[in-house]
Amino acid sequence: MGKWRTTGLLPLPLLIVGGAAAIAVLTACSDRTAGDDPDGRHDRSSLPALIGEQIYACDDGSKYDADFLADGLTLDMARLPAEKPVRLSAPATGLTYVGHNLNVAISGSGALTMTRPDRKPVRCLRIRSEQAIGNSTKEGAGG
Repeated sequence: MGKWRTTGLLPLPLLIVGGAAAIAVLTACSDRTAGDDPDGRHDRSSLPALIGEQIYACDDGSKYDADFLADGLTLDMARLPAEKPVRLSAPATGLTYVGHNLNVAISGSGALTMTRPDRKPVRCLRIRSEQAIGNSTKEGAGG
């Protein structure tokens, strides 16, 4: 037998080094990819149609996360910090987004009004906006 013990076809030291390298690659701390959400609310790979996100502060003290999807006519709205999103859709650009027990009208001034059948309308102002560009996000001032 040779100098190195073998298991199958590979020498044992090579197998150990290769295994350690594979483990290091698989468990390495990865930098945040350009497509990750900086606040951790979204996994871009599970919501690939996300084209933009806006955060709104409302007159009643609540905050909402508005996610605009690929067609621009679909909106996911979620109360922050951890409410499940409600999906809304608009029949055309510039019209009210309609969902189950929630309508959202967005104005060009960075404001939106949420209307529910059982409550008074709530006015909200955009406080942050991010636009997905390819696999990255670009944060911009509201407006």
